[in-house]
Amino acid sequence: MDSVGLTPVLRGAFEATGSPGWIMRIIQERGLDRRNGFQLELALGDDVNRRSFQATIAAIAAGEADFIDADWISLSRCREQGLDLVAVHPYGRIMGGVVVPGAASIHELADLRERRIGVVGRLDKNWMVIRAACRSRYGFDPQSTATVEEAGSKAVLVDWLEAGAVDAAVVYWHMAPGLTATGRFRQLCDVLDLLPEPHPGPPTTFFACREAFVAAHGALVAAFVAAYREAVAIMRADRDAWPDLALPPKAFAALRTAWDRRICADWRAGDIDRLERLFDRLKAVAGAESLGIDKIAPGLFAPASII
Repeated sequence: MDSVGLTPVLRGAFEATGSPGWIMRIIQERGLDRRNGFQLELALGDDVNRRSFQATIAAIAAGEADFIDADWISLSRCREQGLDLVAVHPYGRIMGGVVVPGAASIHELADLRERRIGVVGRLDKNWMVIRAACRSRYGFDPQSTATVEEAGSKAVLVDWLEAGAVDAAVVYWHMAPGLTATGRFRQLCDVLDLLPEPHPGPPTTFFACREAFVAAHGALVAAFVAAYREAVAIMRADRDAWPDLALPPKAFAALRTAWDRRICADWRAGDIDRLERLFDRLKAVAGAESLGIDKIAPGLFAPASII
C-alpha cells in the first residue's frame, strides 16, 4: 500500500481478460473508492502462469499488488507453499463451462472418453469438478481415459478450440457466451451445475491479501469491501453500467444471467462449512493428488473481526 496525500492507495492485480476487472472499473469510474476513503489502482495483466504460480498470485507474491482474486483451493495451496494469503471477502461461485464444436458428437460428460480435452491447467478447479463428476456419475476419470492438453492460458485454450486442436475445452465462465454466440460452438455443461452442493452453493473464489497486510490495514480492506458491494449493486441494477464487451445482445444477456448466478455481495451463514464439505467431496472422488493438497489450509479465511 502506498499513499497519495492522505488517501491510502490499494493496489489490485487482475487478468485483463477476467471478469473481476469489470467491477474494479465501476469502482473507479463511479468514484466508489474515493467515497469510501481510498484510491484503487489496478494492474491488468496477462493470464500466463509464472514459475509455479498463476499470474496474479505471482504478482502479489512479488509485492506488486495488495490484493487479487483466487479460488479457495489455489489459496490453500499457496498457504501450504508458504505464501500467506488470506481470503477476505467472497467474489463469487466462479465455475466455468465445457464448450465443444457445434457438430461434435459430444452430448454429455460420458462422451469425453478418449477425446482431446483442453484445460488451462490440470489443477484448475473446473477440471477437478469435472473429473469428480465423471467418476461419480459415469465411473471413469477423463484424466486417464482422455488426452488432456494443458494450455497454461485461457487465451491459448480458446485458440486451440477454434483451430480444432481439441475436441472440448474447459473455458472460464465468461468466455462461453461469446464462443457459443457464433453458432460454431455449444456449451456442453456449466460446471456450476456439477457441484454436489445445491445452488446457491458457497462462494469458491475470493479476494485475497497477504496476512500481514490484512492485520495492518483492516480498515482499508473493509473500505474496499464496501466499495465492491456498491459496485455489484450498480451492475445488478443498471445494464448501461457494464463495460462494452463487444457481444451480441443474446450473448450479453446470457453472460449477465451467468454473472448474476455467480457473484456474491456478502458471506452467508455456513459458507465456510459448505466449502469444507465441498472440498472433502472432491477429495473423496478425485483424490488429494488431483487437488494438490489434502485439506483446506488453516487460517485461510480472515476473521470477520479484522474487517
